[in-house]
Amino acid sequence: MLRPMGSGDLCIHVIGMHRSGTSATTGLLGQLGLGMPVDDDLVPATADNELGHFESRSIVQMNNRLFRHYGGLLFSPPRLVDGWQDDASLDDYRRDAARLFASAFGPRPVAWKDPRSCITLPFWRSVIDPPTAAVFVFRDPVAVATSLRARSGLPLVQGLAAWERYVRAAAHNLTGLRTLAVDYDHMVGDPAAWCGALVDFLAEVGVAVDPERHRHAEAFVQRDLRHHEAASAPAPGPATGAWVVLEALRQRQGYHPAWTTPDMGREPEWVDEILGLAQELETLRIAHASLLRSRGVRMVTGLWKTRATLE
Repeated sequence: MLRPMGSGDLCIHVIGMHRSGTSATTGLLGQLGLGMPVDDDLVPATADNELGHFESRSIVQMNNRLFRHYGGLLFSPPRLVDGWQDDASLDDYRRDAARLFASAFGPRPVAWKDPRSCITLPFWRSVIDPPTAAVFVFRDPVAVATSLRARSGLPLVQGLAAWERYVRAAAHNLTGLRTLAVDYDHMVGDPAAWCGALVDFLAEVGVAVDPERHRHAEAFVQRDLRHHEAASAPAPGPATGAWVVLEALRQRQGYHPAWTTPDMGREPEWVDEILGLAQELETLRIAHASLLRSRGVRMVTGLWKTRATLE
């Protein structure tokens, strides 16, 4: 069991780009005793995440609403300016989000994740009551883009552009939070040490873990991470700038009582161009699919088939 030590009502944000180990990290925090989303709101396990995503379905849907509100999609997320979360147009969203979060989780301490929160974290920080802390997991951009291509068919250059936006936003949006930062490769390279680092982090933020839970959690993380290997691929040219960001984050690994944004330079112009094109393409695909489902198209298709049969 968890023994609260002043911050027993803690909420931990697990922050990181898709395919970067956030599911394994959140699952490990669950093994250490932190609350997970309630069963009827839990996103089910999939072939690429056999032990589970450990995500709240309703919070994922809320993040998707926020993306659409600002003209973004999952792999072409919006670029938001500081203070966007205070926009009066989000008042209804805030009320809905507070209600959804309260119903998605039981008593604190809890841990939650959704890679979209790299972008939307300022909104959730305005909704979720303190105390809060964060675990920030980051991974080599080419490995992430290669994994996304294998899982979702995403072009490498779009995966790299999405990595830039997600990871830069996360590094900025965590400012001021008690944060543990870790490189995915270190997680996979020594899962037991990663488990120990999380236990030490929980102690830093005021939550003690029962030793028996710690032992069981080590077995979980060894089993979960053993099959994860960093993908390898020739590095496309755009990855060069992303590695500047990665190196800046690698220099910041460990525990930070108050996270400060590292110097990463500005987001390259090509990122916005690639993500904008990807968003336009996806919008056209959605419109095309909707058109094919429309009654008029179905009627015309039926008439053509009938005509072909008669001829």
